[in-house]
Amino acid sequence: MIVPMRKLSLLVFYKDYQDFLEELRDRGVVHIHENKKRSAEDEELKQKLAVIKRIVEITKQLSKRVPKKEMSFTDMLERWSLAIEPKDKLAFYRQIFYPEEQLPEESEVTELDVLAFLEGQFKRMEQLDQQIASLEKDGTIYVPWGDVPTDRINGLQDAGWDLRFFTVPDRKYLPEWEDKYNAFIVHQDKGQKYFITVLPKDGQEYPEADSVQFPQMSAAEIREQVEKLRSEKADITDSLKKTAVVSIEYLKDLRRQINEDVDVLKVKDAAQVLLEDKVIALEGWVPENIAEATDEWLSGKDIAYELTEPEKQDNPPIQLKNNKFARLFEFIGELYSLPNYREIDLTPFFAPFFVLFFGFCLGDAGYGLLILLGITIYKFKAKPSIKPILSLAQWLGLSTVIMGIVSGTFFGIQLLDVQVPWVVKIKSLMLDSQQLFNLALMIGVAQIIFGMFLKVANQWKQNGLAGALSTIGWLVLIVGGGVCYGLSLKGYDVTIPLYTVVIIAGLLIFIFNNIRRNVFINIGAGLWDSYNMVTGLLGDTLSYIRLFALGISSAVLGLVFNDLAMNMSPDIPGVKQLVMLIILLFGHSVNIFMAGLGSFVHPMRLTFVEFYKNAGFEGGGKKYQPFKKRTN
Repeated sequence: MIVPMRKLSLLVFYKDYQDFLEELRDRGVVHIHENKKRSAEDEELKQKLAVIKRIVEITKQLSKRVPKKEMSFTDMLERWSLAIEPKDKLAFYRQIFYPEEQLPEESEVTELDVLAFLEGQFKRMEQLDQQIASLEKDGTIYVPWGDVPTDRINGLQDAGWDLRFFTVPDRKYLPEWEDKYNAFIVHQDKGQKYFITVLPKDGQEYPEADSVQFPQMSAAEIREQVEKLRSEKADITDSLKKTAVVSIEYLKDLRRQINEDVDVLKVKDAAQVLLEDKVIALEGWVPENIAEATDEWLSGKDIAYELTEPEKQDNPPIQLKNNKFARLFEFIGELYSLPNYREIDLTPFFAPFFVLFFGFCLGDAGYGLLILLGITIYKFKAKPSIKPILSLAQWLGLSTVIMGIVSGTFFGIQLLDVQVPWVVKIKSLMLDSQQLFNLALMIGVAQIIFGMFLKVANQWKQNGLAGALSTIGWLVLIVGGGVCYGLSLKGYDVTIPLYTVVIIAGLLIFIFNNIRRNVFINIGAGLWDSYNMVTGLLGDTLSYIRLFALGISSAVLGLVFNDLAMNMSPDIPGVKQLVMLIILLFGHSVNIFMAGLGSFVHPMRLTFVEFYKNAGFEGGGKKYQPFKKRTN
């Protein structure tokens, strides 16, 4: 559900504004209404956001340098025997990056100096890579020739001889060049001949081949320079590796500080200055459950304020409050959009379907059991921050176990063909392919109709009963028509009920779809709505076939890997079992990964497209983010 909000309007005397702002941030309950236009034009804010972007990029690069066994900040200091407190991080960087003998007196290292230094280190590594690559490219020119004796070449030139280097394809090399140009073949490789000519300096004619131009540096000098650059890169890499943990923690603190500055700037841009700069006005939002406590706190302040109900044109922030199960799925809904303030939160309504869809798509009891047991064991030592995601994974694993039993698949083994006693007892729960196909369609129809009921509730909530009449008409037609069809199969006469359903639905769809419009416009709108509804419902229903298709494909791949393990293993004792194990582990690992990814993505697609559309979801809500002190 969406937590109700109260609009808070504040008037603060300019001399008390800064102190009040600090108290407001310490309390951390008020979501300030932003002025996006002014914030977009705030140059200082842009600079702060640019610094945050730089921090994010450097943090990503540093995270790749963290040793496998991470050390705490205190451990780092003890290792290097630095006589400073862990909190004095600027002093730490001053000692690490700027040796004392290189520092002028009264020198200080600022926060952005550290960031710039780290950026410079990574930039220098990029430059070194480019220089090494360029030198190695030059060095490849010497490979066919070896170390060219520059001193001897110069001696020949001084003696009046011109020594030149050529390369030519084998088929174009002419043996007569050896007499005509005094040519000597030095190397031959990959269809190319490498040769030299020694002619008098006044010679005007040379062979028709590609002349080789050597770099200014010799091969030995290039090797020496490459080694020097690699050594410098290794030193930087080692330094970054040693300081990675501390640097990441430092950057987290720096990012938190700058984010707090950003929050203050946004509040500054949101404020309005009134009465010749003497009064500052702010607007924000407070959740209804803490509005009373906020009222009591503000009543003791020397400010003017008002807590009111949101008006129709207001757009309050969204704070979701769901039960323990539905809360696990809130992040999935946020991947698409938060609901707007005046509609229903669909999280608790799509959550059970999502779990069912995942199990249907993965559809292997063995895979589900593996996920369930693995996640449950890992959850005992996992960080509290990721435990909600692990709890969600447990539900998905349990669903996969259940749907795997229903589909009769266990690590690719078709349980319907197994004659083990306990398996035989549960075969009544298993469905064949046709039944699974029908089940996927029935689940789709059920979710679509359920979504339409939610759409009625949404429209009723936002526009009253009159706004929901058209959708009610379609529900009367679909549900009523379905009931009549079912009764007719039982032998009942449904002529009168069917006519009643059609008449009521027709009136609601074509006449009363908008009671504020002309009836002829309503009829035209009803016809257009009918076309969209019929084609849309058909396409939406068929989309749920993917549940069946993904489940079958997962089972088939598992079966294929099992067959490969049985048939491709050599009939040698010991070796056969080892090869089977390798094929099974590799095959089922790939299948679990690919099928698991599809089993997460496709239920999201069914939720965000088919279900959200039929539930009339609008979205566009902004998350409730109170103005408060930040934490890492």
